[in-house]
Amino acid sequence: MRNPTRGWARLLAAAATSIALASCGGGGGGGAVGPTSSTSLSGVAATGAPITGGGSGTMNGVVTLKDSSSPARTVTTATDGTGHYAFTSAQLQGLTPPFMLQIQYKLGGVDYSLASAATAADLGNGSATIDITPLTDLVIANLGHQLAATIFANGNYSSLLTPAALAAGVTALDNELQPILAQQGVSASVDLLHQAFTANGTGLDAVLDSLHVTIDPSTGSEILTNTTTGQSVSGTLSNPPSSPLPAGSTNNVSDLQAITTTFNDLGALLATAPSATSSALLSYFDPNHFLQDGQGLSAFLQNITTQPLVAGGALTFSDIELLPVPSRVSTVPTGASAYKVVFTVLEDTEPNSRSSFIVYKDAQGSWLILGNQKIARAAIMSTNASVTGALCAGLDVEIEDRAAIGLTYAVVTGPQLPAGGELYFATGNGGPMQLAAGGPGTYAGTATQTLQSTLASGCSQSIAGQVVPFSDTQIAAMSVPATYTIQLYTGSSPATDTPVATYHPTLTALPLTSTQAGAADFASGITGSPAPASVLASGGTLNVAWSAPSAGGLYANNLNLYGCATLAGQTACNNYNQQLVPGQVAATLSISAAPSGSTFAGAGLQLTYFDSLFRQYWTSP
Repeated sequence: MRNPTRGWARLLAAAATSIALASCGGGGGGGAVGPTSSTSLSGVAATGAPITGGGSGTMNGVVTLKDSSSPARTVTTATDGTGHYAFTSAQLQGLTPPFMLQIQYKLGGVDYSLASAATAADLGNGSATIDITPLTDLVIANLGHQLAATIFANGNYSSLLTPAALAAGVTALDNELQPILAQQGVSASVDLLHQAFTANGTGLDAVLDSLHVTIDPSTGSEILTNTTTGQSVSGTLSNPPSSPLPAGSTNNVSDLQAITTTFNDLGALLATAPSATSSALLSYFDPNHFLQDGQGLSAFLQNITTQPLVAGGALTFSDIELLPVPSRVSTVPTGASAYKVVFTVLEDTEPNSRSSFIVYKDAQGSWLILGNQKIARAAIMSTNASVTGALCAGLDVEIEDRAAIGLTYAVVTGPQLPAGGELYFATGNGGPMQLAAGGPGTYAGTATQTLQSTLASGCSQSIAGQVVPFSDTQIAAMSVPATYTIQLYTGSSPATDTPVATYHPTLTALPLTSTQAGAADFASGITGSPAPASVLASGGTLNVAWSAPSAGGLYANNLNLYGCATLAGQTACNNYNQQLVPGQVAATLSISAAPSGSTFAGAGLQLTYFDSLFRQYWTSP
């Protein structure tokens, strides 16, 4: 079957935790002195920018301090316009250290949290500086081998958050960051838990701008990325990476900061619902060379400016990373500074895509957007599915000739795929290419046999239209980041054809094994009235209702009605898709009648949710 299609805001390539850094702090000393009448605790909360609260901004940053007594006691305070927070001596009186601190805030309307810690020794001098950032959060997560938010919620952390343990965690993280610290002129032994700093784009703040932490709450994988180069080191919360994170050959953090400002300004403009021809909107793009998955600028802007979640909504670009421009791109002006910019789009209370643009700086110093410069849609996503209650997993490979340039087949290679690659082919009925039963040597045009048609009934058979089914053993053998290669062709002879385009998508979240995924991750109780097959045949209105997944951190994505009809020996498949909004549990689809005399080979409903690392969870009843 065909999986849901997406507009630009659904270009799925962040906890789940995937946060661009812009400041940090935390630490630990010895002793066992608790709060006194003169004790105070303060610091800065930041991620990419200061986490503002109250009337100072739209992030609604509120810091909760939780002590180690049983039951635990808490106090709260809001951050100011610079991300600064403070707890007074009156608030701390009678509380038992060590303390955990957690800031809850919003970015693009999406809820996030970060944690930090303070020991009795930190309070010994009467005034403690404890900052809250993705790095302090990571130190605690590595110590506890689980998300810092889970540790905060569960309590019982007095034996975990000792001065010695926190100091060791900071040292280990310092060791990973040595190249970047040196590049920005910061001490190799900087105290990432207590260091005071100013968010001015230099020194320690530049180091933090250059970092991006990704933690997968489902698998415990941990990736630390240099946002100015795209290079990364990876491990798990129980076995963190130990290799130093490489720095780039040049210090281009100022370009990262300038591009971030440009993207923030673009997001603010799009939220005002400009027209697709607005001169202010057009000024962000190179209109003569723009290309996004085969789509030119006019069509691209018409699409995004008419999407309800963009027009007049909360739109934010986050987790911005700079990578080198791929050699395939020839539209960057000679001598211009340019990057492949990878970013997350947050729309109206949900993260909804991980995408990329090629950008370059023009003669006036403005950063212009070229789109991803792909001639077609070519992307890979991790997928977990529940089909009539059975769970399976795999890689959803989306290859679609949206510009109708005549793509005939594609070959996909990478981790846990056959050495010769998986074959995808155009069926002649439009829509995404389908997964073939054999390798490239079995290509026979639109008559190529699909894998789906050769499998027995069951979960794998149901998902194999675009998804490569994976076993638990295959998933366990993989690690992130996992990079794949997609080669696109317009010919008919795989043995001699030359690809017209080659792309290299990367996964930062793997499919879940059968022990990692469960019923709580999937929508349930899906009903359609009248029956989907009858509505596809006769046309009309289909009312669909369902129950949302009970697991947290999942976002409604898409409702898909699919069906294939045969008429005069020719089979055509159709899909009706509706983009879902947060909290939606019912929808109405308007269906056109099939040609008279058609017979249906199958019809059904599919509901897709995803997490903020853009792993798909779809359900077909």
